[in-house]
Amino acid sequence: MSYARLLFVLSGVLGYFAIVFTIAAWLPTVRNDAIPNWILIALGLALSILAVRRAQPGRRVPRVLLGANVSLAALFAFFLYGFPVVPDVRGPAVGVAAPDFDLVDHTGKTVRLADFRGSQLLLVFYRGHW
Repeated sequence: MSYARLLFVLSGVLGYFAIVFTIAAWLPTVRNDAIPNWILIALGLALSILAVRRAQPGRRVPRVLLGANVSLAALFAFFLYGFPVVPDVRGPAVGVAAPDFDLVDHTGKTVRLADFRGSQLLLVFYRGHW
């Protein structure tokens, strides 16, 4: 029973990454929403704390599992909120002309931004799949 608490935390941490790497392309909101996983992790931590409180004096297993759960939860938080953080970069100010660039369109023709000066143009940039 004491290992069930560790399994809750592991399922929350590993489940998030398993879902993100397998179905995030089809469900992008899953990638940005870790709340269900945090619920599993919180349940595992709460059960571990309860086990430590109920354990007989001198029993080390519940304390070790609580330490493992806290470490896994901290690692999960680091991976979500610390590791993949993109540094803040300031973009151009609103109203400033974009620098000229050229790209190849779907037909293989090179198109330059300068070709559209004086006309309305909507540019859409995709970050790509991450």
